[in-house]
Amino acid sequence: MALNMSCALEQLRYMHSVQLYSSTSLLSSYVITMMKNCVDLLDPVNQCEILMYNADCHFENREFSKAEVTYRKAMTAFKAITKNKGKMHLANLDLSDVHIKYKIYQCCSEMKNDDGALNALESIPRKQRTVKISLVLAKLYQKREMDRPAITCYKDVLKHCPLALDCFVELLKLGEQPDDLLGMIPSNCNLEWLPTFFKAHACILSKDYPKRVLTFTALNQQAGLSGNPDLLCDLAESCYRSADISTAMQHFNTLHLQDPHWLKGMDLYAYLLSEDGHPAELEKLATHLFSISEVHAEPWTAMGYHAKCNGDYTKAVYLAAKAVELDSFNNQALLLKGASLRMLGEAKVAVSHFKHALKLAPNRLEPYREIMNCYIQENRKNEAVAVAKNAVRILGSYPDSLALYASALMSDPGSYDKVIKITEQALALDPNHKAAIEIRCNITQRQQNYDETIRFLLRAIQQHGCSNLHTMLADCYIHVSKYSDAVDHYNIALSLNPNCTEAKEGLEKIHGIEYGLSHGSEHEDSHEQFINEDDDVDGDDNLHVATTIDWPHETPWF
Repeated sequence: MALNMSCALEQLRYMHSVQLYSSTSLLSSYVITMMKNCVDLLDPVNQCEILMYNADCHFENREFSKAEVTYRKAMTAFKAITKNKGKMHLANLDLSDVHIKYKIYQCCSEMKNDDGALNALESIPRKQRTVKISLVLAKLYQKREMDRPAITCYKDVLKHCPLALDCFVELLKLGEQPDDLLGMIPSNCNLEWLPTFFKAHACILSKDYPKRVLTFTALNQQAGLSGNPDLLCDLAESCYRSADISTAMQHFNTLHLQDPHWLKGMDLYAYLLSEDGHPAELEKLATHLFSISEVHAEPWTAMGYHAKCNGDYTKAVYLAAKAVELDSFNNQALLLKGASLRMLGEAKVAVSHFKHALKLAPNRLEPYREIMNCYIQENRKNEAVAVAKNAVRILGSYPDSLALYASALMSDPGSYDKVIKITEQALALDPNHKAAIEIRCNITQRQQNYDETIRFLLRAIQQHGCSNLHTMLADCYIHVSKYSDAVDHYNIALSLNPNCTEAKEGLEKIHGIEYGLSHGSEHEDSHEQFINEDDDVDGDDNLHVATTIDWPHETPWF
């Protein structure tokens, strides 16, 4: 009987080798059934071989659960063979327990079963781990914040692949010193630009982002590296971290034009376009990214920011959730999902996403800002101040962190003098810092010092032609009854950002004021009502975002 199976075995081996998975799957299925009904049909080695062929077919067909079960059956058969007859009987097969365990890891990983994936790889003795397995283990450990074993695994990779630069970057993020890492590179592999490369990435540890910009700029100006897309992406992100938003957007735009199929960093570019009020460019970018790939997180995140710009926060949550599903390390997708949930009134759920984002990128300011906004939305003012103060402590006294701290204190009228002092400190470091300017003007406006606010804003809009500043200036002009100037600046704000709701509401209120002035006493209180409405800054209603969506009380879908 065994002799009659030789043709089937040869065909299975050949069809599997030429990747005819559908044909292999069908034939192996029949042979496995015959193996169950006739125990002595094939010897244990061939049985293990056929189980592996069948499991590979399920894996290629994305039937990961079925593939895992079949791989585990093959693992059981393999252990029985090695225990009873020794490994000599498997010499003719390209098969080992390490290979089977790695395939089990792949199945678990595809099913988002991180525990099963880690257990499968950890069961492989360290001496038997390949470089590929060490790298995968390092990323799994890093994801679980198990820094020491992650560092060990990354260094195991570098022992065999001393120019695995991504491992060096991750080790720097984990706190390793650049000089120690440079010592791991053999002298015959030491490229002349590597020390500068390490120096640039090491600035993450010192949080010296302006220095990082200068270092990456120096790398980009080298004749042999000029125009490298990875370098341009790092340079753009560094400019963003150093609060040079316009330069960051220029570098991202250059990168996108130079390589339209590039995905890395495009989610951050989408965020910057949404924050800077460029909905048309954002829609064009998101649509183009989707034409490139639907299995990467960046296109989903970019489309999510476009939905958020249009006020469709439910759609933004869905798109961000899909991005996180594709890449659980995608910090921008987590921030988008949390911000959209906060706009839907789900602040408590949003905080959990922001805290996850903070673990992934503890040196980014956005998670602190978003957590603070959630606490303010829930009227937890003391906790909001504590988060902002902690950001200054961890990130340092930079203009961005100082502006965040000042914004957290704004909800307390008794802290206005302190807010002005902090904004002055931020403006001393960067006289053109937009957030600090906005906060300073907001405070003087609340103190009804409109003339000083107007003078300050007129200087500011020379440097920052953004919709927010023009809207604030228009609000001040209303308070001093200069309605034509107010209309001009509301219109400028709308030309910069067509979705600026504050400018639209301001124009409607001016129309109401003018209508009231021209139609008698029944509208005489409209101007006073507008003033009181703007000055009521301490009411809790202003801190909450209403939503008409009925979320389920238990296990929300998001």
